[in-house]
Amino acid sequence: MENHLIDLIEQLEEVLDHGTKVPLTGKIMVDEETVLEILDGIRSVLPEEIKQANYVLAERDRYMEEARSDGQRIVDRAQKQADQLLQENEIVAQSRAYAEEIVLKAQQYSREVKLGALKYSDDLLQDIESKMGEAFQSIKASREELNAMARWDERVQTMEQE
Repeated sequence: MENHLIDLIEQLEEVLDHGTKVPLTGKIMVDEETVLEILDGIRSVLPEEIKQANYVLAERDRYMEEARSDGQRIVDRAQKQADQLLQENEIVAQSRAYAEEIVLKAQQYSREVKLGALKYSDDLLQDIESKMGEAFQSIKASREELNAMARWDERVQTMEQE
């Protein structure tokens, strides 16, 4: 789907590049129907890009929940081990140190998994944001150009009628 959006934008650029130059204005004339068809195509593809962004957000949430769940399981297991060790009087001091070490490792692991999931999600969202920004800028520039051409055409018609 991503390639389709880029293809449509490239088609729009090609239409603009091959438009008929209007002397002394720096403007071009393009086939309105062709431009509108390409813009319709872009509109039909953008919802898919938004779905992909929502999917990335859902995946990020799932990764974060898995990381929290894994961390909690590790902490729970460490706590159970610590409780068992505490019941044995001769190794009470050792069991506390060991349990604390397990808890710290579990917390560290949980943080690492969470940070990894956040980084992955951020990278994906940044990529999608960049692509959507480029598409938006291209569409905005095209619309501005079309509006300028329409104003120019109106001025030409007004001058011809006078």
